[in-house]
Amino acid sequence: MSVPTRQAVKSTVNYIRRLDEPLYTYRMVDPPEGRPATNEVYDPRPVEITSIRSGAAMPQLDVNGFELVDFAPIVDDIYDPRQLEEDYYPQVIALVKRYTGASEVRVFVPFLRGEEAQRRMPGAITYPAATVHVDYTEASGPQYFDRYLGKEADRLRGRRFALINLWRPITGPMRDHPLALCDARSASSSDLMVSKTVSRSGEKGLRTPDGAISEGQIYSVAYNPAHRWFYVPDMMPYEALLLKNYDSRRDVARFSPHCAFEDPTTPADALPRASIEVRTLVVW
Repeated sequence: MSVPTRQAVKSTVNYIRRLDEPLYTYRMVDPPEGRPATNEVYDPRPVEITSIRSGAAMPQLDVNGFELVDFAPIVDDIYDPRQLEEDYYPQVIALVKRYTGASEVRVFVPFLRGEEAQRRMPGAITYPAATVHVDYTEASGPQYFDRYLGKEADRLRGRRFALINLWRPITGPMRDHPLALCDARSASSSDLMVSKTVSRSGEKGLRTPDGAISEGQIYSVAYNPAHRWFYVPDMMPYEALLLKNYDSRRDVARFSPHCAFEDPTTPADALPRASIEVRTLVVW
């Protein structure tokens, strides 16, 4: 099936301003008395976002930090936790192994976003990410190696590992708040600002009223005019994006900033955004 190949759109992405104090955000947790829930301040900037379909060479995971792949999983109800575990995850693992050559892949932290996710999964993170960010940091990446491998961590320690998201629309074409992807080669390490996050989260990464309080780190991203932005116009459910959020290997793309954005060409009758993202721990 053919898809449109718009060359580029102009839109706004929300960076975060640099501050003289450490960045933090409390989600569904009361912050310390006298402090706001976050000290992050949006820094909206106009950018040009280029279609990755318009270039001769498609972006690659280890070069640009993201890659568009074919993926048409067979699952009857993507919102059913049992079918996620039994049907969807094994297909994700097989795909990630195929495209990365990794020997071990673990799936964790599903995020289903959109109106149906809000209805079916109260308390989950179901809204698009509004700010430019990277999901892990130089410090938090290795922490998740131990957290999610558990007893297997010692057996696999010393190998190259990465944290890679697999993101795809549930319905399509995806026109409502698509994903903007920053070429990792255009982002400097000085653009990446550690931001502490404190939230209530269940074991699978879904916030629930009775979930435990967890603390982590992400990178919020400061504006840099050198950043080069890309997106996939009219992305379909049989397509998926692999997105690098940490890599222990230092001579490849390691951190790829990303965020949702408002596409000014989106028609008024576009389908509401519905997407699923799972994060994977990948070991070579």
